[in-house]
Order: sequence, then C-alpha cells, then structure tokens
Amino acid sequence: MRFANRTGVRVAIATAATGALAAGAFAVMTSASASPNHAADSHGVMGVHATAYSFQTVDNAADLTFNQLLGINNSGVIAGYFGSGAQGHPNMGYLLTPGGYRSENFPGSVQTQVTGLNDNGVTVGFWSGMNTASMANDNFGFYATGGQGFHSVNFPTTNNASPPVNQLLGVNDHDIAVGFYTDAKGTNHGYEYSIAGGSFSQVTEPGHPGASLTAAAINNHGDVAGFYTGPGGKTDAFLKTAGGQFTPLAYPGASGTQAFGVNDSDEVVGVYTDGSGNSATMGGFTWTPGGGFSSVDDPQGRGATTINGVNDHGDLVGFYTDSKGNTDGFTATPVMASVAHLHLQAMPAGTVTFVWAPNGQLTLQVNAFGFTPGSSHIVELQSPQGATIAQFSPLTANAAGQAQATASSTDTTSVPDGSHLVILLDGQSGAIASEPIAQTPAIAAGQMSYQLQSVEVGPTGTSYGTPQGWATVAYDPNARTITVTLTATGLTPGAHAAHIHIGSCMSQGPVQYMLMDFTANSRGQITREVRTVTGVTTPVPATGWYLNLHQGDSNNILANGQPTPSFRPLLCAGI
Repeated sequence: MRFANRTGVRVAIATAATGALAAGAFAVMTSASASPNHAADSHGVMGVHATAYSFQTVDNAADLTFNQLLGINNSGVIAGYFGSGAQGHPNMGYLLTPGGYRSENFPGSVQTQVTGLNDNGVTVGFWSGMNTASMANDNFGFYATGGQGFHSVNFPTTNNASPPVNQLLGVNDHDIAVGFYTDAKGTNHGYEYSIAGGSFSQVTEPGHPGASLTAAAINNHGDVAGFYTGPGGKTDAFLKTAGGQFTPLAYPGASGTQAFGVNDSDEVVGVYTDGSGNSATMGGFTWTPGGGFSSVDDPQGRGATTINGVNDHGDLVGFYTDSKGNTDGFTATPVMASVAHLHLQAMPAGTVTFVWAPNGQLTLQVNAFGFTPGSSHIVELQSPQGATIAQFSPLTANAAGQAQATASSTDTTSVPDGSHLVILLDGQSGAIASEPIAQTPAIAAGQMSYQLQSVEVGPTGTSYGTPQGWATVAYDPNARTITVTLTATGLTPGAHAAHIHIGSCMSQGPVQYMLMDFTANSRGQITREVRTVTGVTTPVPATGWYLNLHQGDSNNILANGQPTPSFRPLLCAGI
C-alpha cells in the first residue's frame, strides 16, 4: 500500500484499488439497499442478505473533496484523514471525537493517515516524508497514545521495498496492532506487533505461507481480518482466529474481496470488486459467521463504496465516490425493527378561560391545538338547553393547527351554571358549520378555566361521543414497511383518512406517508384495522413523526391542495 497520488483512489490498504471518500455536512439519513440473495460460495460461506442502515456523509471542512474514514471505536471516535495524496494535496490525519475534529499527524511527516484506534486512546497508522508526483513514497507505521508519544514501527527485515513500505492498520484494546510490510519483490507480508513488548509475529495463510497478505484489523479475541492473493492471482478476504483457524471470505460472484475491519463478534467489513479495469465497480460488505455476506452501499455512492471499520455496536465507517468525483467519508448505523404503542388523543385539545373586561364585556382566552391548519371556527356559549346565549369573535388556527387568541363577546351577563362553551367545525354559516368539534364540561359557578373536550357529531346531528383509540406502528427495515394497526371508538360511521405526518400533534406538519382510509362501522368503531406502507426509505425517527386520523375521507379533506374543514384531526399521537 502506498500513499494515494490520484484523486478518488484510496491506497491506505494495499495495492488493490479500494475506493475513495469526501463530502460536506451531514447527509439526510437513508436506508441501504441490498444485493439479491446468492447461494453459498465455494468456501461454504452463506450468501448475500439484506441489512438496513442509516447513513451520514462526514467530511472535514478543511477539505471537502477528499475524506476517508478508516476506523471507529465503541465510543464513536473515528479515525480518518483528508487529502488525496496527489502532489501538493497530502494526506492529513485526524480523529473525529464528540468535541469535533482533532488533527493527528506524525511529527515531522509530510503525510499521515490514521487508520485504526482502540477504546483506550491508542491510534495507529502510517506516515511518509514524501509527497511526490509518483507512487513511490516511503511509508512507515506508527502508534500514538492520546495523540501524543508517537512511535515509528517497521518490521525488522533486510528485504524491504525501495522506498520502504510499512503500515499499521488496526489495534485492539490489548495494544496488539496489525499491519504489513512490502518486500523487494512487491509482496505484502502481514504481521502483528505488540506495543507493550515491542515484538513482531507474522500473519500468514496456512496453505500458502508465501502468499501476499495484508493484516488489516484485529479484535479483542486476537482474531485478525485482512486479505491475501492466492496462487491463481485472485484477492480474497480472510478471518484468522487466535487459535489459527483460517477462513477465506469471497463475496459471491466478485472478482476480488478485501476485509478492512472486524469487531468482537467477528463481524468482518470491507469491499468487493465486480469486473476489472475501468469498468470495475466496488461495493461495501459486512460478513458474520452465522449470517454470511450483506451488501452495503451508501445511497450516494452505489458502485463506489468501501467499508473500512466496524465497532461492537455494528456501526460502520467508510467512504464513497460521489457524482462529482469527490471522495466522501460516511458513517452507517444499523436500523433496527421497532414497534410503537400509541394512545391516541382526541383533537382538538387545550384550555379556555373566561375573563370579564373592566367594562363588563365577557371575553375568552383560548390556548389550544389540533385544529385544521388555517381553519376558522364559530365559538358559542350555549345554555343547558342548547340555546345560544352569546357568540364570540371567530377563532382562527395557524398553519400548525394552533389557536392562541382572545375572543370577545358583546354579552355582559353572567354565565349560567350548566352552560357549555362550544367550538363549531367552521367559521361560516351552513350545515357543516353547526357541527361541534369541542366543548367545555358544564360550567360551574366560580370556575373560570376549563379543559376542552373533543366531540364528534355526524352530518345528521348524531353524536358518537368523545373519540378515543389506540394504535401500533411497526417498522421493518429489511422489508421496508411501516404497518399501522388501529382501534378506535366515538367516530362517525364511514371512511376516515389517516396519515403519518412530520411534526407533532401540537404543531402539525406535512404528510410523510399516506395510509388507506380506515372505516368505522355503524357503531362508530374501528377494530384492529391494518394498513401497510411499502417502499419505506426513511427509518422511523426517535421523535418528529405523528399519526393523525381525520374526520373526513381522502376524497374530501383537501380542495385545490388546501385543507378543508373535513381535514379536522380526530385522533392523534406522536410516534
């Protein structure tokens, strides 16, 4: 392996091309795609399976054209570098910590790559005193502790390449590092290095101890991952346990496979190559002893993705080549299946407070949410017999369905006990305007503030009470589905539109996913009806989505793209 001198080619791991990294700011999270399933390969390794990840592009602002992320520890600290290695564009090492980027470069070096790290502050990599226009730059391995105390590490041999090539690529928590050196014939020789003892031991392929081999990663059990070139000239990955068991890993159908990382569960990560020459494409992979291969491509770098590191949580780091030819670093976090159990809240909700102005005028202070965005509503004070005693100025909701206002009335009399404040569906006259959507409990003497109670009244004037309900929202990242199962009562019989929105019940936002209408029976009930969204490309976030069941159906909740009064939320819950 040499320092890169061509934009878009990473040579931090041996002579075979492996990919490239670079980009700016964090990208939108998206799910990975997986290759079709394959049968077991010639080594008896399981075929390819689907695994879902959420991705973020991660680039050091010092160079948005070339970044590679090469290792990640269990605290989420990432090792990497920027700069392509081309003349005048040297590799510059760094660590990305929760506090930001920290430069890490071997003292006096011209170029440095930080390739691996453990959980105890030890980093490894390699450095060069050159940045020439040719590939012939010298390489020397190093380790450091806490970004200080740098030590050069070079395998003791008289059979070095010219200029010499030594690289340390990984280190475990026992301070055992792995890497390789290149001999005068261009053959790579893998080795382990004990930082505490300063001793070396070779890593070889048992059947062909003279094969060109690179040791790229080591876990806390002493298992080593890397790649080697067999007698036929094909490059395959391997996992060699501390007990000496050597498992070749060849991605099904690939022309070459290289492993760059391994965690304590023996999950191996790397890159496979399809084709050769200018037509070759690269894809990232993970492999586990029980599950076989999974293809992992950053959505912005399909056919040009390399996975370099994996921690014990299954978090990945690597790089890809984007559409502009830049090399972008990325992280990939496994997306797990999830089930949310929701208690649906009746809408609208909030409080109203009666206030008499100094002139004796009755006013109403409203602090509520869950209205149709942008809607206007008639507000009335009704006697115990249902007659209108007083009418307030119209109540208007904002674009998020919130109503915070003071409504005035011309009435100056006291409010009779047993009366109700009623909010109607619309602010215009007509049949639909007379449908109540919320009211207070019976007004009692001396009590000024009341919680609103949602009500549902059908077009015929029949009341079905206060809507209530429950739902489960199940996300399957591998099937890319969201399944909603809903039970509800107190609804007008018939179809009711439902959506998964961005935002919250208190601050409504746009639709993320549409669901097929749910149907209430003649008693106003929905019983465990199931709706499934397919082709889901965005994992369910921890917060920021909500489920909304509407009063109307999909045919009448919008007019010219704008919400109608029938859009009114009936039941809502944050997911």
